[in-house]
Amino acid sequence: MRGFRDMSFSPRYYVVAANLLLLAAVAYLASSIVGTALAAKLVPPPDVVLKPPPPPIELEGAKPTTYYAVIDKRDIFNSAPPPPPPAPVEAPVATPLKLKLWGVALHTNGVSSFSIIEDLGARKQGVYGINAPVPGGATVKAIEWDKVILNHNGKDEILELANKTTLIPPKPAPAPSPAAATGDSIQATGENQYLVPRAEVDSALENMSQLFTQIRAVPQFEGGQSIGFRLFAIRRGSLFDKIGLKNGDIITSINGTEMNDPSRAIALLQELRDAPDLSVGLIRNQAPTTLTYNVR
Repeated sequence: MRGFRDMSFSPRYYVVAANLLLLAAVAYLASSIVGTALAAKLVPPPDVVLKPPPPPIELEGAKPTTYYAVIDKRDIFNSAPPPPPPAPVEAPVATPLKLKLWGVALHTNGVSSFSIIEDLGARKQGVYGINAPVPGGATVKAIEWDKVILNHNGKDEILELANKTTLIPPKPAPAPSPAAATGDSIQATGENQYLVPRAEVDSALENMSQLFTQIRAVPQFEGGQSIGFRLFAIRRGSLFDKIGLKNGDIITSINGTEMNDPSRAIALLQELRDAPDLSVGLIRNQAPTTLTYNVR
């Protein structure tokens, strides 16, 4: 045992061992290089497909300094909230005012349209155009065929036409009657006096529904009592226009019979059909007037 402990190796053995290790490493590296080279020769290289480069990015032109001024004013930490959505438009409702719409007259320009509205509290009627004030503190905003739009306390309200279901939309004026074409037409023989050919009357009365689209009449009240019928929307060239009636006239009597009964609303036409002479009492521009007709 003692002899084994005293055994020692010479330094030249270490040199030999180191050379052997280095030689083994070089041999391994050389074999690896040779194997890689042979593999590269035997295995074909992969196909490489290159995509065309993207088009160049177009640079924006120079902008004025005012374009960038918002950057200085913007607060990126306290951005302004989006604008609130517009308030919903409320649909007009029926007006609570004590009013009654008796009739309307529409004109193509809209501005000249007017309406006849009765104040139910005072029992008084009046003619009101666009932007005209009406009883109750409202104003007329728009006039339509079957209603009037009122502006009341900043809101739109509807005043519907009384008995609108019985109305007939206006139609084009009828062609001139044969009598008028031959010169045998209504003639003014004096102040508020007219000569009416029978043929003119018969021609106009052949189509009653068409005739009633040429005029409108609504009851006129004073002091709670009916005094007659107010005329409006008289179509130009119609029979009513030819016999001298005007918008706003209030017919109070026919041949001495007071027009305070709705059943007498068409008495004027019946009298024209049957009577040779006719006297119509009316109020025009707040003054009493009489129209006389001689039917031949």
